[in-house]
Amino acid sequence: MADDKFYTARVTKRTDFAHDLWMVRMDPGGDFKFTPGQYGTLGVERRDGKKTERAYSIVSSPYESELEFFLRTRAGRRADSQAVPVCKSAIPVRCAR
Repeated sequence: MADDKFYTARVTKRTDFAHDLWMVRMDPGGDFKFTPGQYGTLGVERRDGKKTERAYSIVSSPYESELEFFLRTRAGRRADSQAVPVCKSAIPVRCAR
């Protein structure tokens, strides 16, 4: 799944705050430089082999080694868990460079 536009990131922590709001921290899988307010494109390969990608605001500091994202589902829309399913460490996540 990795290519020269993406790192293979690994989820290191997930915290659920409500049924529709959670946070994930991840090791980006490489030297990921960003500025405050920037977003990161995350994606996974689904069971059917198609790739799903979404852009999320990065909430961690650029000085931290891990990236942190808050994810929320919206009423009437498919869960963002379609892009980052369940966010367990065994699932490889693509993180755009």
